[in-house]
Amino acid sequence: MPHHALSIVKPAVDDILEGRKLVEIRSWAPPALPLIDLVLVQNDVFLRQDGQEDPKGVALALVDVVATHDWTPEEALSQGKQWCAGYICWELRNVRTIDPAVQCVAKRGIYALELIATPEA
Repeated sequence: MPHHALSIVKPAVDDILEGRKLVEIRSWAPPALPLIDLVLVQNDVFLRQDGQEDPKGVALALVDVVATHDWTPEEALSQGKQWCAGYICWELRNVRTIDPAVQCVAKRGIYALELIATPEA
């Protein structure tokens, strides 16, 4: 059964799995909430143009996106990032490792991904 997937540039998924990153910052909101069992695909290339893909993605985690909120200057400062207006924080919960990791194509936006491996219990 296909899952929804989101590609994120390395090392962000590693940081999510280690608990160092609790939100994903995007310029757009997810289509609906909650977004359950979202696959996080880590890749090395920023996908900036529609249709752009990275064949070297790796599905590393499943998460639930439970809420969103506007990204604030204070939050950016606490994350060591430069704040920019108009960005949205996706609040991530129920983070699960995909083991073994699955090689896959990373794409822009939220996309369908057939996931064969199962997460750790």
